Amino acid sequence: MPRDLAKFEQRMLQTGFGAFIGTRLDHVEDGMCRVLLPYKAELSRGDELVHGGVISALIDKAGTAAAWSYADIRSGAHGATISLTVNYLEGANQCDLIATATVARRGGSITVVDVDVHSPDRRLIAKGLVTYKLKNGPA
Repeated sequence: MPRDLAKFEQRMLQTGFGAFIGTRLDHVEDGMCRVLLPYKAELSRGDELVHGGVISALIDKAGTAAAWSYADIRSGAHGATISLTVNYLEGANQCDLIATATVARRGGSITVVDVDVHSPDRRLIAKGLVTYKLKNGPA
């Protein structure tokens, strides 16, 4: 688990696009991260449903946070998503979203993360698979 949770949340979720859409950290431990996205009308498709691009961005942010959730990641590390797959299962009608990301496999530089997106009433909205390349930086 990251040593400084406030710094982790700021870096992973509350800069740039993450800040723009409003992602927030709910829980983190080694290999697992839960990210909240409060609903706002600007995230919709123009009707009452959350835009699919927003859902995929939430999956990417949560998957990235899970990949970075280990305490042994060194200062100076950097990385990027190298593959993102999203299956949309149900529309998210004017509701907050909860993304739970769990590391399925952590290798030397590649981490594969499963992400489930639920509504607050536990409806499964989408499933994602994030493949992330992390270079651990200098010792």
